[in-house]
Amino acid sequence: MAASPKTRRRPYAPMPHPGRRGRWDADAIVAALRRWAAETGLPPRSEAWSGTRRDHAGPAQRKWMREHPRWPSGSCVRAHFGSWSAALEAAGLPARCLTFDDPVAERVGAAQRLAAAGSTVAEVAAHLGVSRSTAGNYLRAGRCPECGGPVVKPGAERCVGCTRHEPTVARAWTRAEVLAAVRAWRAEHGRAPSYHDWTPSRSRPGRWEAESPRWPSAAVVCRLFAGHADPWNAALTEAGQPVRFERWSDARIRSSVAEFWVLTGRLPSPADLDRPFWSGPSARTLRRRFGGVEQAGRALAPVPADVIGAEPAELPLEVALVGALAGLMRG
Repeated sequence: MAASPKTRRRPYAPMPHPGRRGRWDADAIVAALRRWAAETGLPPRSEAWSGTRRDHAGPAQRKWMREHPRWPSGSCVRAHFGSWSAALEAAGLPARCLTFDDPVAERVGAAQRLAAAGSTVAEVAAHLGVSRSTAGNYLRAGRCPECGGPVVKPGAERCVGCTRHEPTVARAWTRAEVLAAVRAWRAEHGRAPSYHDWTPSRSRPGRWEAESPRWPSAAVVCRLFAGHADPWNAALTEAGQPVRFERWSDARIRSSVAEFWVLTGRLPSPADLDRPFWSGPSARTLRRRFGGVEQAGRALAPVPADVIGAEPAELPLEVALVGALAGLMRG
């Protein structure tokens, strides 16, 4: 029997941006929440105000898509109020309690102990103050391979804590689209985006979250430009934008320390950072990364026994290369 051909997944196609920039403020969002509740009889759920695929959506989500851009997106609501529950409370609508005093690992442990003692899913949910579906997720929780914590989201491979900085909206960005997005951000904001601007944040959502998926995440940008030593700044440079902050990897700092060692015969001190022989990062960067200049030198530099009296073939590669270059420059 011949195998059925594999269904090709339809490529992601973002919905148009909802009209005029800045049309949604706190008052407009509150009015929209109340209007939705009046029309449907229930306050909206956050997942209902998002999405692009009608074939995978429920009735409330299809209403949001069908009437788009009449309603704001869920990320826009959270950007203005900090959380979905806070927005519902501002609109005078009933809100579920989505914050807990105890961490999720303790709730998962409590749910599994209750189930082992014979409690039903409904009883576990009532005891913990969560929905039955959430209680079921607690009971089926797996283990995160990175931190060992519980993975309660169905279909997820890692926990929320280990994926909080990854893109939350699936989109196949290309390098050309990323460069266009960088230029568009510069045109609207008067400066190129920073790595922080395009890093998703649940605790302090900003414009990236409010307009998602209009902008790529910093993780996506760095993945597309991973062939460069500094992927983020490489993207800014290729887009024709000035580089505001230089990102220093351990390898780059180690090369600077090695170069200084070859030229001076010692590790750098704080006073050396403003002198011509130092080509590495600022004292502030070294202090933040290693605790200070001396600590960075001890952590990254070759020790004297590795260098003094060694043949070139025995030297670390970067030291040998920099030493050869320095010799040519002096010659």
